[in-house]
Amino acid sequence: MKNLTMILSAALFMHNVAFADSNVLNTTTTTKLAYDCQSLAWNLAAAKKDDIEAQYQVGMKYFNGEEVQADQKLAYQWLKMAAKNHHIQAQYRLATIAEMGLIGTKNETEAFQWYLKAANQGDAKAQFKVAQAYRLGIGIAKDQLQAQQWLQKAAQSNHALAQLTLAKL
Repeated sequence: MKNLTMILSAALFMHNVAFADSNVLNTTTTTKLAYDCQSLAWNLAAAKKDDIEAQYQVGMKYFNGEEVQADQKLAYQWLKMAAKNHHIQAQYRLATIAEMGLIGTKNETEAFQWYLKAANQGDAKAQFKVAQAYRLGIGIAKDQLQAQQWLQKAAQSNHALAQLTLAKL
């Protein structure tokens, strides 16, 4: 099934590249799709050359056990490399790992710090998580004003749960 998905994704990528109008082509989406379609070996080689997206992809492949035996410690190392280089998805993933204790014990303070990094880069899901952390005092001291400000940011980014939460306040 994974091979079929990779083949279909690669075909879609090639179709988009071949038939895209240069003014319409979304290079961010097609670049990410290109990384998704690449093998672990390709991503690993690129990651070792400080390619941030490749670092994230390698981390996720190790995390999910795609093309390789799942290895949470290696996943964490690669995700952390990408996150330190401002990769929003890596930051969010590390926050989730820390929040849920997927590698070791739960660490709400570390989770908050990673969510905050992603939130400061405009990630609406992370903004909502930061708002919830401030509202409930999870990983950070309660601060209703900060919670309100982060809820508003998430709501402005069309985060439905943030909008619903604001409507109830």
